Amino acid sequence: MKGKKAVYILPNLFTTINLAAGFYSILLADAGKWLYSAWVIILAVLFDNLDGKIARLTHTESQFGVEYDSLSDLVSFGVAPAFLVYSYVLKDFGRLGIIASFLFLISGALRLARFNVQTTQKENFIGLPIPGGASVVASVILLFNKYGLNSHKFDILFLITMYILAFLMISPIKYRSFKKVSTNKTISIRIFALIILVLSLIVFKPYIFIPAIAFIYMLSGPIEYTIKLLKRENRGVSYEQKNHNI
Repeated sequence: MKGKKAVYILPNLFTTINLAAGFYSILLADAGKWLYSAWVIILAVLFDNLDGKIARLTHTESQFGVEYDSLSDLVSFGVAPAFLVYSYVLKDFGRLGIIASFLFLISGALRLARFNVQTTQKENFIGLPIPGGASVVASVILLFNKYGLNSHKFDILFLITMYILAFLMISPIKYRSFKKVSTNKTISIRIFALIILVLSLIVFKPYIFIPAIAFIYMLSGPIEYTIKLLKRENRGVSYEQKNHNI
């Protein structure tokens, strides 16, 4: 009985750090420290990836951990970025800004709920994962603060971005999942060198390559979806031409 009720310490510790990061990000945003708030969200994304990998490596996966992780994600990648972008620029839009921030939050919540009840294989994500949406929000604020850009001149960009992210999170568009990547599997030297190169670029120019990775991942789903649609249309045209010739 005790074994069934046990809570694995290590993976849930990282989940707790993720939750604490989300809470701290909200406090920083409320204090007007938007750059630090955005960085804390990026760190929360890192810890969110670590807790799942550690659970799989140590064979300490549990239903408790899954539910706890989702609740933490809602705070760190739903509430925190929504509040951050609202306090940073969307408050100037009044009710429209509140709606945009809340739409991001509720879309993230629906995205998490859909993932938890998903019965099919979770090799790919259906809809943009909520950490991905939060990473885009944090990345935009990192860029604006680092390079001294006036956010009020581009406030409409923030508003549109929030609506786009909300749509992508609840959309049927598939995104690749890297959570199932095993550290025990062998990879080619080229892939390993590419991973090292990407990590080096992130360390060397974090304000450029972290946003670049976030935006590339956000766009990857719609791009792959469009390519698949074009292939289907081409197959349909080829099939019709073949029947017509017959």
